[in-house]
Amino acid sequence: MQANSPRYFVDVILPLALKKTYTYYLTEEQFFKIKPGFRVTVSFGKEKIYTAIVKQIHDKIPKIYEPKPIHMILDKTPLVTAIQLKFWDWLSSYYMCSLGEILKASVPSALLLESKTVIVKLEITQEQLNSLTDLEFLVYEGLQKQNLTLLDISKITDLKKVLPLVMSLISKKAAIIKQRVEEKFKPKKERVVQLNSIYNESKNLKKLFNDLNKAPKQKAIILALIDNYKNLNSWIKVSTLKEITNINSASIKSLIDKEILNEKYQEINRNIIRKNKYENVIKKLSYAQKIAFEKINNQLLNRNVVLLEGVTASGKTEVYMSLLKKHVQKGKQILYLIPEISLTSQILNRLQARFGDRVLVYHSRFSIHERTEVWKQVLNGDSNGLIIVGARSSILLPFKNLSLVIVDEEHENSYKQIDPAPRYQARDSIIYLANTINAKVVLGSATPSIETTENVKNGKYGYVKLTERYGGISLPKIELIDLKLSHKKKRMKGMFSESLISSIQETLNLKKQVILFQNRRGYAPILECLSCGHSPQCVQCDVSLTYHQITNQLKCHYCGYSIHMPNQCNSCGMLTLTTKGVGTQQIEKQINEFFPDIKVKRMDWDTTRGKWDFDKIIESFEKEQIQILVGTQMVVKGLDFKNVLLVGVINADHILNFPDFRAHERSYQMLCQVAGRAGRSDQKGKVIIQTYEPENLTLKQVIEHNYEALFKMQKKERKQYRYPPYYRMIKITFKCRQFDIINKSSNWFSNVLKQSYNGTILGPTFPAVSRIRNFYIKEILVKVDSNLNSSSLKDLLNKVFKSFQTISVFRNVRVNFDVDPY
Repeated sequence: MQANSPRYFVDVILPLALKKTYTYYLTEEQFFKIKPGFRVTVSFGKEKIYTAIVKQIHDKIPKIYEPKPIHMILDKTPLVTAIQLKFWDWLSSYYMCSLGEILKASVPSALLLESKTVIVKLEITQEQLNSLTDLEFLVYEGLQKQNLTLLDISKITDLKKVLPLVMSLISKKAAIIKQRVEEKFKPKKERVVQLNSIYNESKNLKKLFNDLNKAPKQKAIILALIDNYKNLNSWIKVSTLKEITNINSASIKSLIDKEILNEKYQEINRNIIRKNKYENVIKKLSYAQKIAFEKINNQLLNRNVVLLEGVTASGKTEVYMSLLKKHVQKGKQILYLIPEISLTSQILNRLQARFGDRVLVYHSRFSIHERTEVWKQVLNGDSNGLIIVGARSSILLPFKNLSLVIVDEEHENSYKQIDPAPRYQARDSIIYLANTINAKVVLGSATPSIETTENVKNGKYGYVKLTERYGGISLPKIELIDLKLSHKKKRMKGMFSESLISSIQETLNLKKQVILFQNRRGYAPILECLSCGHSPQCVQCDVSLTYHQITNQLKCHYCGYSIHMPNQCNSCGMLTLTTKGVGTQQIEKQINEFFPDIKVKRMDWDTTRGKWDFDKIIESFEKEQIQILVGTQMVVKGLDFKNVLLVGVINADHILNFPDFRAHERSYQMLCQVAGRAGRSDQKGKVIIQTYEPENLTLKQVIEHNYEALFKMQKKERKQYRYPPYYRMIKITFKCRQFDIINKSSNWFSNVLKQSYNGTILGPTFPAVSRIRNFYIKEILVKVDSNLNSSSLKDLLNKVFKSFQTISVFRNVRVNFDVDPY
């Protein structure tokens, strides 16, 4: 940059995992146009162009590098708000990740333009043309028609490595490399027409009708415009006009060609909410609900966070509705957080019935274009989108006037982002954001998390409890079936005890519905040879392949690798292959065999890949078109089915014996939620839990609905063994393709850390699944239980990591930090 250049600089956040912002210079004209939160395009690295977000504008030139100019300012108003930028700073600091990773997680990718490398031809002489090889000539011919990407050249030449070929063309001055920036967001447009303004005068309109006497269809279109629209200058959708007149596009096109109608395309928002027929049934709050609603409002006067604990089917959602109404009337934004995408269907129907088009929905199942439109509506504070229903990523939206957050089923571990970074806890993060902007948060659950209950006990959160089900319905009866005894007495049919089969039959006879819960998808988790004991393994991960009967494949649930079901053992060649364990596909098959005339449907990850698959299954079950629903945990998280009388848990031991310090808490929560799906309307429900451990203490607490006993037991154990919420934890994960390097790197990090930190450091150890996608994994768990507080420990970890990065042999090791990894 020249010495006399303007001294205007901007720090930008790039959508890359970089620990710091980078400085670029501005012209004087750009300086007066730009603000923090604007998108700008900048070159970074070898002329690659990225979309960056402006963080700060200043006049300080960087000392260690020469700043480049920004290419282009993409916005007229900030795309990211000042509140968001501060929130990003906190997320980056607390969860030990880069601002670039937060940017990529927050802003829809359609708004992040990125350059694409293209090869452009140069004009060459005949002598240069003769010097080209056959393949080079083939590529040059292709360049005559259009610029080509490396992928295009690979297709033309049928070569995997095309860079040497491209470099040869460049060296012969037959082509050059350029960067092409492409706009990813494509707004949806709708064709509209308008009567030409000259026909506002009655004499011209009269003449028009005379001229159209021999074109009755065209005349009918003009009549329809006059009859249905008072203002003749209004723009009318072509689709609406065709519907009114029942006339095809050809007649409308003729009127446009004659310049009788004007035509244009206007931008519209995509329909991201599936339109259902719903009734606006406003339930009157019961006495208990009214008291709860008043208590919440009173407590929110003095506190920012209140926990609403209510037994399943106590009507927490109706209390939320009353809270929403109060804030919507003030024109404020509300975020309604849900843990699972499967819950959106029922929640949206109820919210639309009450609040109409003021509801938006935001989650990962929608396309980048749909998410972009929601982002813009929230940013603009659109009055048609005051209530935003979303999964965890919706906390990163650009709220303008957020005043209330509902966190439904706040105990769910789905609120924790695991991969990729930022590895945030949505519930905790939105509480922090709400505190900074003075918004209120209501946490709701029938089985609160231990950390939330601890915050209630120490007075940090307010607390309101609903102890009875709406309408006075009793809690379901829970019955335990001892699988050991049932097998011993030969009272099992497949995976079903006789008691569960007879209960299903009784329920179906009463014209009621059944939910069967098994927290494993696929047909069977293990395929084993009875002769040699061999089980087919994934070639990229250290896990057994799961058998899927419908596709007759063995699949890895970690990387997606799959093979066809073998006829014989790959190890010994014997034909003695058998499946072990049970998944939802096997449950569905067995139920179809026991009840062949009954409509059975399965709801798991395999059956809900499409955008509307959740909605269709739930809608069919609500309409009683499905009588038995088999599913994984997605069927038991907060769904409300009025006609379900029986819930069966095929095997509770998988969740009871999970190797995790939260296993007892999570199994209690899941089983109570499972039980809560039964008997939600007019009859007392029944829950049958099959287990090999009927004396398990957690199961007894579930039967007695004794959360207090669970809390006291967990509090004692976690304090004794130094676990959250009484001690913080940070997990450090190492990933590398070389087995010896993963051991050396994790040991080096652990040893250096131990020299400066005298708290608890567990590991490095291999996790239960120690290789995924050919990357070996090792973990270190650090507990914040020394004289260092959480912030000081993070500073120390960053310091150790900085030294780690300087060791060349560890260059290919990926290191991830996961704060609060639970």
